[in-house]
Amino acid sequence: MQFINNYRGIAILLIVLIHAIGTINNDDSAILFGIGLLLENSTILFVVVAGYLFSALSVNFDYLKFLKHKFKVIIVPYFFVSLPAIVIYMTGLKSTHFWIDMDWFRSLSLAYQYLYLMASGSHLVTLWFIPMIIPFYLLSPVILYIKSKCLLEAFFIVSLVPALWFGRPYFSENNLIWSVYFLPAYLLGMVLWQRPRIYEVLVEYSGYILVGYIVVYLSSTWFSAFSSSVDLLWKMSLSVILIACSKRHLSKKNRWLNMFAHLSFYLFFVHGYFIGVIRILYKHYFNTEVSGIIAASASFSITIILSLLSFVIIKLILKEKSKIFVGL
Repeated sequence: MQFINNYRGIAILLIVLIHAIGTINNDDSAILFGIGLLLENSTILFVVVAGYLFSALSVNFDYLKFLKHKFKVIIVPYFFVSLPAIVIYMTGLKSTHFWIDMDWFRSLSLAYQYLYLMASGSHLVTLWFIPMIIPFYLLSPVILYIKSKCLLEAFFIVSLVPALWFGRPYFSENNLIWSVYFLPAYLLGMVLWQRPRIYEVLVEYSGYILVGYIVVYLSSTWFSAFSSSVDLLWKMSLSVILIACSKRHLSKKNRWLNMFAHLSFYLFFVHGYFIGVIRILYKHYFNTEVSGIIAASASFSITIILSLLSFVIIKLILKEKSKIFVGL
């Protein structure tokens, strides 16, 4: 299982990287453009490992205990991490939004504003993930029942139909569509746990396969990106390849990847704040002076460092009570 932990560490780093690249002027860098193409929609990699770990840890499954655990380590921290972003919107400190009609939003009562933001996860770039994955937790007994009847692979194939039909929604107005889109990735993780042969056959030549994937993907999308439906299939394929690579080259405990894996949900929660701050500061002070790979590297490094530093500060101040806020 250590290789899966290392894969999870890689997945969260790739997610932070693509968000960091989005904060800066890439100065027409072909390298950054290529990385952007490759990592777009990389949350799929994270969802796959979530499904894998759910399947691996579902022995002697206790539904109420499972929900209680998820409530403590994910839902409660979601409420606390959301507070600064929600206050910013509800007090009018931020009067614009990428897709929300702010005139409509301000016409709502404060209670409805709060409920809308929490239900959609639209108050921070990464927080849509929580409303999206909650249905998977609630439906876990159904999913495990399907697994027990040896119908998991069939369910995975069937789940692709609505996911490919609807595609990934651009906005967070309908989280049910988000759940429909990411369900195949979650089920794929479960299938990979149940049928490890799927990735094990790739292990020996996984490095070459990964290079081949990158070449074919970039040559196919350089001038015209895939639709989100097609990209779902590609990113699920990439997840299988990366798991095989991890088993081949990262089967032993890696101190850094292990740390990032352990903190993956916290990093997913909080890095959006630092991405937002960097975007604002960069736009106003550094846009013309620093660009390209140097700017992207700085954005990524600063985001990681500040995210880790915030975790350390919270742990030092709150000690055992920090579990309420960060789930760890």
